[in-house]
Amino acid sequence: MQIVELIKEHPWKFLISIGVSLGLVYFSFKDLEWEPFWQAVISINYWLFASGAFLLVFSNVIRAARWKILLSPQGSIKTNHLFEATMMGYMGNNVLPFRLGEVLRAMVVSKRHHLKISGVGASIVVERALDMVSFLILAGIYATLVPTFESARLLAILGLTALFIIFVLGVFVNRHHAKFQVRVETWSQSFIDGGHPKRAEHLVSIFRGLETLWRMPKPFIVILQTGFLWLLYFMVTFLALAAFDFGLDVVDLWKVSSILLVFTTLSLSVPAAPGYVGTYHGAVLAALMIFNIENDAAKAFAIVMHLMNYLLYTPMGAWYLMKAGLTLDLARARDDLPS
Repeated sequence: MQIVELIKEHPWKFLISIGVSLGLVYFSFKDLEWEPFWQAVISINYWLFASGAFLLVFSNVIRAARWKILLSPQGSIKTNHLFEATMMGYMGNNVLPFRLGEVLRAMVVSKRHHLKISGVGASIVVERALDMVSFLILAGIYATLVPTFESARLLAILGLTALFIIFVLGVFVNRHHAKFQVRVETWSQSFIDGGHPKRAEHLVSIFRGLETLWRMPKPFIVILQTGFLWLLYFMVTFLALAAFDFGLDVVDLWKVSSILLVFTTLSLSVPAAPGYVGTYHGAVLAALMIFNIENDAAKAFAIVMHLMNYLLYTPMGAWYLMKAGLTLDLARARDDLPS
């Protein structure tokens, strides 16, 4: 399906996302004072900032290594190939509507390694579920220990409740895994009997992808990788804040980095234009406002951080896409997928 056709099918979703981004950009920067803004930009410690940028790229090596484990029930794929697909996905999210970068990276892996796209997509669902649950848990623990704002108590309850629910659900599904497998095989056979073997293959592929939620290969390593990912994201935020002349000591940097990471992560769930324009900036400004950081300097930080993400991921993803001989034509990519 071509991008234009997809937009035509979901015009209101597209218009709302664009409207949210434009509205947040306007309200975030309507009273911008250029002199203090540029003063904040030119005072950046670029060594600290570059260190954060390096860690941001390196975090995707860890993400690719974790994805390799999640995909292992479906096939063995090299980490560097998954790193390239991950960068293509981020590039896609920066330039395509509806966050189609996730679809793009699923198609890339499916095409290059002859896997069912449904199974690869299921592994991405598992990956995002891990990110969401670990985020809620870490945010909940932080909000319990350092209740910086009133709504942090709600966040703590959500995080710790998520931990309990996932544990109970994991135990339940693992105990009844055989029943689930029999049910999937029955459905699969009914598709085959009905003359739809491809549907049967996709159903089995989805099940294999999702079953890593309760029968995860190398769970201890996956948990360590997930925790290390959040540590890297925290360090990226910490170094970026330290690079700006906000006058924060180490303890304040730790607090601001934690809240900023929470806010920007939550902003990813809000409908927005490609590249999270507006939603990311609004989240940054809202977080820094809590700590009374000067308004124009905070705006400079929001813009520079967004540019760092955009200018790192977009060219790298485009390079890997061209290197692989692929394009952003999702319709053509879909036609080339293994049947």
